[in-house]
Amino acid sequence: MPGMYSAPFFNAKNLLERESLGKFLGELDALSGPLAGPSKPPELVKFSTTDSVGHAMRQLAAYNVLAAPVSDAVSGEYVGMIDVADLLKGLIRGVYPELLEQDYLKSHKRLSISELQSVGVEFTAKNLSSLLHGGDLWFKGDAESNLLEVVESGFRVGIPAKLHSPHHHLRVHHRVAVFDILPGEQTPDGPIPEWRITDIISQTDVLRFLLANIDRLDSAFGRSIKDLGLVQGSVNSVTADTPALSVFALMHKRQLSGIAITETPGGPLVGNLSMSDLRGLTPDRFGALALPIGAFVLLQNKKGISWEDVLLDNLPAAIKEGRWAEALSVLPLVTATPDTPLRQVIESLVEYRKHRVWVVDGEGKACGVVTPTDLLRLVIS
Repeated sequence: MPGMYSAPFFNAKNLLERESLGKFLGELDALSGPLAGPSKPPELVKFSTTDSVGHAMRQLAAYNVLAAPVSDAVSGEYVGMIDVADLLKGLIRGVYPELLEQDYLKSHKRLSISELQSVGVEFTAKNLSSLLHGGDLWFKGDAESNLLEVVESGFRVGIPAKLHSPHHHLRVHHRVAVFDILPGEQTPDGPIPEWRITDIISQTDVLRFLLANIDRLDSAFGRSIKDLGLVQGSVNSVTADTPALSVFALMHKRQLSGIAITETPGGPLVGNLSMSDLRGLTPDRFGALALPIGAFVLLQNKKGISWEDVLLDNLPAAIKEGRWAEALSVLPLVTATPDTPLRQVIESLVEYRKHRVWVVDGEGKACGVVTPTDLLRLVIS
């Protein structure tokens, strides 16, 4: 019947609905080359609500992961995921709420490395229970769940963006836990099911799956991102000399998971900051958050700056002289133009293992950004 399948991503959405979570995990493990994901730790990293922030940071850094599930210390019940961004938000809200005030740094002294090192000791002694999201109902996916359920109810990408906020119970999740359902405690009414966490899947994992099957999916993947309405016209940005902690405070305030870095206000794009740049941050290096954001990104990515260089103030001349385009050129910057096909954007996200592709104009200025959340929301709409 003409027009019956008019949705541009009908085939992709149908594939997600037909794919069970158990089958999906098996197919993910079989992917190779550019489609292969990062290597998984030998065991699933898990925390208890009584674990300290410092312990969580050290474990996340040791296993090179961004997030891990948390269970209640008393009941053993799964209470949600904790990631490095949650830990930093806790620091901002609990220790430096003034950073959320507009123009605070223009009228106050800049943060010092020694101050943040001292604050870090006290903050990281707190329990994880103080940082979890109250009222957040987490999706429990098992092997029989279908992938569309995971995207809609787990990641929650189908909820309008305006409803999401750091404290809202409908916020987007970038990762969800996968469970086995086991017979639990026996009662007169039968056993109480016990949920055991077996895996973690991310939005990028779903993009890898779609890309592996893209040749038999919809022609809409060949359309430009501008044609599909993914170019916003403006983006949030900061200059590379802005202190790192204040940039993360800005991202928290505006509900951003990434932000563009420029050398001058409104200038061409020279770098990208993502919450994933917090990967590997440990309590003994909290002082790094006092660095200019350009230097922080280089330090976290181990590109030309070491922690010893920071402590000895032995930073490269390009950083000290504010030549940020030069200093940040050693980091890959994944970009597209408004005319770039959607498929190519997905390929860039997967190949470079990034969480955003910046859309730039003819002058190299950012005019949009595309994330896995944007893409999955488009596919299921």
